[in-house]
Amino acid sequence: PSGLGGQAVLGLLLGAVWSPCGGPTLGAAILLASESKSLALASLVMLAYGLGAGVPLAALGFLSRETLMRVRGNLLGFGKAMKAAMGALLIVLGALMLSGADKVLEGKLVAASPAWLTELTTRY
Repeated sequence: PSGLGGQAVLGLLLGAVWSPCGGPTLGAAILLASESKSLALASLVMLAYGLGAGVPLAALGFLSRETLMRVRGNLLGFGKAMKAAMGALLIVLGALMLSGADKVLEGKLVAASPAWLTELTTRY
């Protein structure tokens, strides 16, 4: 939608979609900043988080509508192809689970992984 009202609705939707992804990351950044020994280091952590979260969103916001509409077809085609690929992957994974072959594959992957990775993933 065009106009200020449409942009406000789009911003609300973006916030609703982004919150589940950005919230845990923000929590981790706050935890990291709270554990720092100095205010300067805590400020630097929060600045890095703010830039990492804000710069991509600002870049998208500054792109013109014409630019977005020009690449829209390519993005839709890519999305359709990725949806089909993910569907095929889920079918393969389902077949592996039903046959029990997923456990065999998991065992081989654990045996091939470095010891530090196995220790890290099974520590907690």
